[in-house]
Amino acid sequence: MVKELMAYQETDAKLRAIELELQSSEVRKKAASAKKFLDGVNDAVVNLEKRAKELVAVYENLGAAHAEFMEVFREISAAAENADDVNAAGYLQKKADELTLRLSNLETQAASLSEEINSVLASFSQLKKKTQAAKEQYSEFGQKYKELKQSKEGERLAIEKELAELEKAVDPALMAQYKAKRKDKMFPVLYKVNGNLCGKCLVELSMSDLNRLKNDEVIECDYCRCLISKA
Repeated sequence: MVKELMAYQETDAKLRAIELELQSSEVRKKAASAKKFLDGVNDAVVNLEKRAKELVAVYENLGAAHAEFMEVFREISAAAENADDVNAAGYLQKKADELTLRLSNLETQAASLSEEINSVLASFSQLKKKTQAAKEQYSEFGQKYKELKQSKEGERLAIEKELAELEKAVDPALMAQYKAKRKDKMFPVLYKVNGNLCGKCLVELSMSDLNRLKNDEVIECDYCRCLISKA
């Protein structure tokens, strides 16, 4: 039974090689990179739109406050110029000076907001260009990856057909164990014992496990979780 599973794994190695070739191909990496960007671009747009609305609202409030202060400033300045009482004129001038400072602060805030708004608009423009480039990249390399996969399809199907035949000779429970580990990206799955050590991680096996191996059982390493058979 172990011999049959080892033969299955040897053939499975060919399928694994195709999988790795496809996975590590530059066309797949570029297509995946473009798709990842496109998948996240909507969130980026939403965040930029939200920030833009917030900035515009604050800017409009600053503009309204500035207009209001300017009106009050003109009224106080006119009153100060026409005041007959020196104390009253001094008081009004002090208020006018306070408003002048507040107006200056508002103008500074408005200038800072204007810069940030322009930065958001620039980000929108840059995002638009990147999105278009990502679409073109995904279209180009997605198609190339599809063609690469198709070029391997005949070989893949032949290997899978061979595996299906080899599987018939393997104990179903053992095969299920193998497939579960293979699905979790483990490969190779089955190793031969190395003396009294796991053939993969070289951790020393228990006497109980060694006795099971002597009885032609396949065990699972407690440390690396691979399957181990008698040498």
